[in-house]
Amino acid sequence: MFNRVVSLSSLAVAIVSAAFFLLGAWWLLMGEIGEIDGVFALAGWLMAAVIFAWRFADPAWLEPVSIIKTA
Repeated sequence: MFNRVVSLSSLAVAIVSAAFFLLGAWWLLMGEIGEIDGVFALAGWLMAAVIFAWRFADPAWLEPVSIIKTA
């Protein structure tokens, strides 16, 4: 059960990171934030989205047999 919670939490963080990436891109295009700040923000949110999406897609955490064994 814990594996499922970790996996779903990773998916939620990946979705939120992607949303903030798009929001940061919008702010950068509208001139709300400076160029350097925007680049660092976009890089950070993109890195977080990729890491947590990779964590969500890890087959060891999604294997049905491991979910049954822990129950």
